[in-house]
Amino acid sequence: MPINPEDYTCEFCGKTCKNIIYAAFVCDDPECIEKARIARGGPGGHMKRKAEGKPIIPEDLEAVVEGKSE
Repeated sequence: MPINPEDYTCEFCGKTCKNIIYAAFVCDDPECIEKARIARGGPGGHMKRKAEGKPIIPEDLEAVVEGKSE
């Protein structure tokens, strides 16, 4: 099922979502896009965490993922 971004709000400012960038729902504001990049750790943030021996999924999201997999 395709996701309609406009059904969601920006995770950083609350405006209507226009994009899904860096695994975040964001509006068209460059500041919000930059906040999403920083929150993710950049385009390769998940691989950087893996190389550091950390889980690919940040600790604050693990509970959410585990809750959905049950």
